[in-house]
Amino acid sequence: MRYEIMLIVDPKAEASIGFELIEEVFGKDNVKKAEKLENTDLAYEINKSLKAQYLIFEVLSENKLISEFIRRSNIKKQIWRHLVINLDSERGLGKKAKLSKKAYKNLHSSKENKDVKKTIKPAKNDN
Repeated sequence: MRYEIMLIVDPKAEASIGFELIEEVFGKDNVKKAEKLENTDLAYEINKSLKAQYLIFEVLSENKLISEFIRRSNIKKQIWRHLVINLDSERGLGKKAKLSKKAYKNLHSSKENKDVKKTIKPAKNDN
């Protein structure tokens, strides 16, 4: 199964902590994407800090390895938060957004469309 993992790491720590943990648990062959995003200001304090590093990974794995990853990431003090998303079973991923009935009506009944409907009259059949 495909998983996307996001880590929030202490800004004072090396980003390699997250990369090493991912490689230890999943192996290099199963890591499809590994990326360090910029240091970001947090919306609220985590461990008395308003800044953090974001790391994002895409891995191929089984459920057992995900459990092991979560266990190990909880042990490491420099990894503050983690989020694991199953990309195979995530509802709505890769699908087109659907409009609600109200939004659909508003889109198709704007003033411009009403004016066009008024000016176009059906042709009369002279049979």
